[in-house]
Amino acid sequence: MEFLNQVSTSNNQQNLPLDIKVFLRSILEGITDNNSGNKEQQLEINLQQISKKLEQEIQAQTALLNERVNQLQQEINEYKQAEAAKEQTEQSFRRHNTALQQLVQSESLQYDDFTTAIKYVTEVASLGLDVDRVSVWLYTEDYGKIECSDLYERPSNSHSSGFELSVCDYPSYFQALKEEQILSVVDVHQDTRTSEFSANYTLPLGITSMLDVRIWSRGKVIGVVCCEHLGTQRQWSLEEENFISSITEFVRLVIESSDRKSVEAALAVSKNQFRLVVEQTGQLIYVYDLVDCHIHWAGAIEEITGYTAEEWQEFDLATWEAQIHPDDRSRVLCMWNSAIQSQSQYQIEYRLQKKDASYIYVEDRGKFLVNHITGTSCIAGTMSNVSDRKTAEEALRQSEVQFRQQAQTLEKALGELQQTQTQMLQSEKMSSLGQLVAGVAHEINNPVNFIYGNLNPANDYIEDLIKLINLYQENYPQPVPIIQEKIQVIDLAFLMQDLPKLLSSMKMGAERIREIVLSLRNFSRLDESEYKAVDLHEVIDSSLLILKSRLKDRPGYPAIEVIKEYGDLPLVECYAGQLNQVFINILTNAIDVLEERDQKLSYQKIQASPSIIRISTKMLNEHEVIIKISDNGMGIPEKIKQLIFNPFFTTKPIGKGTGMGMSISYQIITKNHRGKFYCISSLGKGTEFVIEIPLKQQPKVE
Repeated sequence: MEFLNQVSTSNNQQNLPLDIKVFLRSILEGITDNNSGNKEQQLEINLQQISKKLEQEIQAQTALLNERVNQLQQEINEYKQAEAAKEQTEQSFRRHNTALQQLVQSESLQYDDFTTAIKYVTEVASLGLDVDRVSVWLYTEDYGKIECSDLYERPSNSHSSGFELSVCDYPSYFQALKEEQILSVVDVHQDTRTSEFSANYTLPLGITSMLDVRIWSRGKVIGVVCCEHLGTQRQWSLEEENFISSITEFVRLVIESSDRKSVEAALAVSKNQFRLVVEQTGQLIYVYDLVDCHIHWAGAIEEITGYTAEEWQEFDLATWEAQIHPDDRSRVLCMWNSAIQSQSQYQIEYRLQKKDASYIYVEDRGKFLVNHITGTSCIAGTMSNVSDRKTAEEALRQSEVQFRQQAQTLEKALGELQQTQTQMLQSEKMSSLGQLVAGVAHEINNPVNFIYGNLNPANDYIEDLIKLINLYQENYPQPVPIIQEKIQVIDLAFLMQDLPKLLSSMKMGAERIREIVLSLRNFSRLDESEYKAVDLHEVIDSSLLILKSRLKDRPGYPAIEVIKEYGDLPLVECYAGQLNQVFINILTNAIDVLEERDQKLSYQKIQASPSIIRISTKMLNEHEVIIKISDNGMGIPEKIKQLIFNPFFTTKPIGKGTGMGMSISYQIITKNHRGKFYCISSLGKGTEFVIEIPLKQQPKVE
């Protein structure tokens, strides 16, 4: 009891968990309040409970401690790994830095030949990157393959070259080189960019990873530096990619230095050949010093001027100007002064007097030059004798004039021929279409007449039969069972009621077919070439019948509404087939325009503002009729409206139109019928075609 009091009141209680403190306090309160029981026995029980509770708490604290120890161990391991990686990175960085310093400080790159310099670069790159193989490959002139300029193998400390890789043999790799500056490949056998090397290259050599970087020079890719790792796969770091990118810059410097040395050597040779070349060019070469006003001459002086080189060397600028033809002199001097003021180049042709007083045409090309070392300026140029060329150009100019005149004549004849051919083709089309329609109308008309002719007798027969059945039902209201059963099966009451309606529907359908056949026959007669009086409304209706399928509604597009405003017209003497062709051309264009309009609108907008073709006819005066066909499409711009009647002009895509429809229509109305045909349109306000033709005046057909 005293022990519990000490524990309960002890300062150590501050170190106990809250639930243990509460538990001890409850035990003490229980013992204090227990005046009737055995205190010793109660104390032992309480101590056991305390022991068990403390043991559980110790286990829990031990588990927490073990978990914390494991976390600390993991953090220590991660720290060691990070330190190792950091050390490895620092070693790589030091190795890279050392290698780059060697290249920067090397005199081999500047003074040795290309082969020696490139070998030094590959060796330094292999050591700096700690890789087994480093090679430099350069594209051939046609970019069809790459050639190995040097391959350094560090295990054997050897160099080799001359290998080739064809672009067509390894398309994936070379495509990757086009698209990527750096090819960082961990697994050469699985990576699609290098897997095509496995069988013949990487697998036999034991190569597992590659790091390739393109070589750029003068704005284009000229080759690649290839680093190949043997053994286990290698994950290339960003620092390693940057290092090998720096190596490629040294390779570029070696290549450009080699090119420069080659150029310098070639220049030394060319200097010795220059004078020989100048003498064989047939040109007079001059340099006019703008400071001391002295002229230096070289080249074919005597061949061009007739003067010897010694005589011509004495010519100053004033003497040179005096040799220029008086009519050309001011123009030449103006050109020279302009070139000097603007410090630019010039080219001019003029007449130059030779020693024998004759004139030749020369082409003078020059340029203003500045010597930045001495600060002086000059004009350098060449003169060539172009008299023969001028003579040929004059002859050619005359030939071109004649050819142009012939071409215009042929072009006009060809245009007329094409227009005639197109008109004949259109006429053949209409004739064939008329024959086809006539044949179809005839074939349909026979069976339709047969059906229509039998409908009335059939209707009379059925009415008689129905009356007979009604008489039977009145006189024999109770037929035998088998007849009653049949009456129920066929639903006699409905049959007698519906059969007359069925015949009526058949009659309406037959009448509709007869109307269509009649329209087809009218259309077929319109193709006749005879000039005769016809009903223009029948002509228009026949055209609408032919185009009916394009006027009907389709999924997503309502039908195009046709509004007829026909006036009271007499018969008009005309070529009905030709007018039918005109109406079809106008209506087809209107339908095309409205379809294009509807494609840009939603179904709801089309319903709110439907596509409409309006056809109106009336007497213009006592001698002429006027037909107007309009649409509510997008309209025609003014610059296009002026061209719509020109032959072969069309705004439709290739294959959609010949550009002859409106041109032929214009010829039919204005020439064949001596009428008028014009268009009224503006953007956003639709288009209206107007036709005016006389009633009876005999047309002039050309």
